[in-house]
Amino acid sequence: MLRYAEGSESTLQREEGFLEALAARKGIDVVSANQFGGADVEGAYAKSEALLSRYKRPDGSLGVDGIFTPNESTTVAMLRVLESNGWAGKVKFVGFDASDTLVKGLSDAHIDGLVLQDPVNMGYLGVKTMVAHLHGQTVDKRIDTGVRLVARDQMNAPDAAELLHPDLSRWLKP
Repeated sequence: MLRYAEGSESTLQREEGFLEALAARKGIDVVSANQFGGADVEGAYAKSEALLSRYKRPDGSLGVDGIFTPNESTTVAMLRVLESNGWAGKVKFVGFDASDTLVKGLSDAHIDGLVLQDPVNMGYLGVKTMVAHLHGQTVDKRIDTGVRLVARDQMNAPDAAELLHPDLSRWLKP
């Protein structure tokens, strides 16, 4: 796992959830859980390259079976490192967020799955909750805005396609 950045609560929870889920499985060893990629893709690229170079075998293959990245910048950076070293598609890779680059990586079988949030629902529930709060109503401390893991074989399903390619023009009028 390549973490995002120290002090980022949302990604910390993603990272801890990932580690908790793996700890419940026998036979899985996490070889790295303390490296941080940072907020920008170039910095995360350098950290990804340094992290994976430790696991490069003499024949050039990669000595890990799977990789998880908890946000867009670390996922884009890790994808670039995997592609530039010929490792893309040869190691299980699950990332977070959707962008044109990441959707193409999923389509090209360089990424096995993307964890996706629903930005439209997040915005809707955020505004709805703030309005309720401003009107003196009690609001929940935690509101589930939805999340979904989309694998390559699911990416054309209508509900997955809407998350991978949201039609923001419906909501963002000039």
